[in-house]
Amino acid sequence: MAADASRRQAVLDKVFARRHELAEDLVAEYRREIPEYGELPEPVLVRDVTEAAVLNIEFLVRSLADDAPVADGAHEWLRRSAARRVHQRVSLPSLLRSFRIWGIRLWQAMDKLAGSGKAGRLLSIELAEATMVHVDRVSTAVTSAYVRESAAVPADRTALRTDVLETLLTGEAVSEQARRQSAVLRMTLRGPVLVVVVQLPPGVDSTIGVQSAIRAVRNQLAPLAREFLVGARESEVVAICCLDAAEDVREIEPACDRLADPERGWAVGVGRAAEGLPGVRQSYAEAREAADLGGRTRAVRFGDVLLDRLLRAPGHTDALLEETVQPLLDYDARKGRRSCRRCARTSARTSA
Repeated sequence: MAADASRRQAVLDKVFARRHELAEDLVAEYRREIPEYGELPEPVLVRDVTEAAVLNIEFLVRSLADDAPVADGAHEWLRRSAARRVHQRVSLPSLLRSFRIWGIRLWQAMDKLAGSGKAGRLLSIELAEATMVHVDRVSTAVTSAYVRESAAVPADRTALRTDVLETLLTGEAVSEQARRQSAVLRMTLRGPVLVVVVQLPPGVDSTIGVQSAIRAVRNQLAPLAREFLVGARESEVVAICCLDAAEDVREIEPACDRLADPERGWAVGVGRAAEGLPGVRQSYAEAREAADLGGRTRAVRFGDVLLDRLLRAPGHTDALLEETVQPLLDYDARKGRRSCRRCARTSARTSA
């Protein structure tokens, strides 16, 4: 006999409403019960571990409410979290213990909300079973990601470690070591930078596929850049090319086309040249959007999909202006003509 659906939904709604409070209590218990979590810096606990606990609660509530199978890509944020624990010196047994604590405490919270009586006990048992299944699935995904990241760390010592790359791309320090390394790399990332993203197709062995992509990306792009950095995030390879001038993009783009081999199924996205470390984050976001929207027969430039993105999200208007109006203004400047920048921008916005 199944528990009452409305009572079950009411419990899930209350858990969702309390997710931040529950996550903070969970992280406090991790610190008390698991020595390696107690040694993590406060910013990592607040921004990373607590956020992962919140996302996991949201994930469980949605899956129980929908009563639907979990999609293959649903655990991506969880796998990235597990990869970061490798670099934060959290062992796999400690990581899995944190998820067991998470499951026990979350079920205890739901048990209290389920109420007393036969209906409450029935619902509590049903939720306990569902939570155990969820923890088992999550533990499997986490273990796979952790082992894969551990194996990949020494495989290519010239590539950026995942925690350093994550810190560069998000601005949030994954570990103290990553923060220090990112500060050093800030000097390298001066001037114009360009980011290229290579997305691997589903079903490819991630460890072998990522290493193969890293080698191919380095062989094609490193000779064309003043400085070159490359690393992996899950099933994508991120290349950061430091340029002498923004015009050097024209030399790099044909090499990106050569990476987009249909037989390998790699989707290649190219961002626009931007300045310094903030430019890395901007160019990465653009390259990833281009790879998401593009095919696998050639590299896709952000400018190629900019109109599509403009129609979907008006926030890209400034980027469209830079792609269309700015070259005209630069041409006028080189020819010694006077241009009204404000009028040009107003006209472009009106036509857009």
